[in-house]
Amino acid sequence: MLNVIYLPVDVRQNSGSANTGGFQGIHDLTRRLEPNFDIERLCIKVVATWEGLQACRKLSNMGIRTLATTLFTMEQSILAAEAGCAYIAPFLHELKAFFDESYVALVASFSMLPRPLTKGSYHDGGAVLDLCLEAQEYYRKYGYATRVKAAGALSIDEATAIAGVDSLTIAPALLHQLSEETELEETLRYRSIFVDESAWRTRNIERLSFISDEQKFRVAFSKSANGHGAVKTKQAIDIFSDYQIKAEALMKDSDLTRIGP
Repeated sequence: MLNVIYLPVDVRQNSGSANTGGFQGIHDLTRRLEPNFDIERLCIKVVATWEGLQACRKLSNMGIRTLATTLFTMEQSILAAEAGCAYIAPFLHELKAFFDESYVALVASFSMLPRPLTKGSYHDGGAVLDLCLEAQEYYRKYGYATRVKAAGALSIDEATAIAGVDSLTIAPALLHQLSEETELEETLRYRSIFVDESAWRTRNIERLSFISDEQKFRVAFSKSANGHGAVKTKQAIDIFSDYQIKAEALMKDSDLTRIGP
């Protein structure tokens, strides 16, 4: 299996512009540092805004693999596939769940549902668990190569609910909890919303296109999940931007920016 390196870039660079110069520079720098490095292992993480996904389209045409992050809606998922993204990373929760302790506590208690966890039994103000399944089945139905890499499970219930997704980013603490799970695999299997994928495959899922119509995308995205998707995306970009600024300040105040003796 290909050992992929997912490289996040400055969200301030790619949230409001489709310029790809910075991304290509990272690609070129990798080749200069290690000429024999398999560039297929490198995947650039780009925010799932209109501008970011248009940048992904350009990068894909240059042979650079991308992952669409800060993604909360089916509209973003469709545009990401049209843009040629190798992966999308739907967040199961809005990003503040991982930085606001009071919010995390509320979510964690609410997500501890009676077993088995049934499809649609947990909601976070918009598409969460179901988005992973819907996007994955949409891609398979219409022949897109994009893969779903879910992110942000906060409990065993949530992790088992999306078992069957192409791939999953999971925190070490939760991974440890899962390793101690003693129930039979067959029992755990039926907690997954992917267990009856055939029902989704037979649905009449309409094929949509946004890649050449900015206004159509923006209108659909703004209305998705009653507007919660757009709010979550902006919130995530703001949080990542804040941490980018903190990281830059840390680097500036340290000796890490010095090169050589």
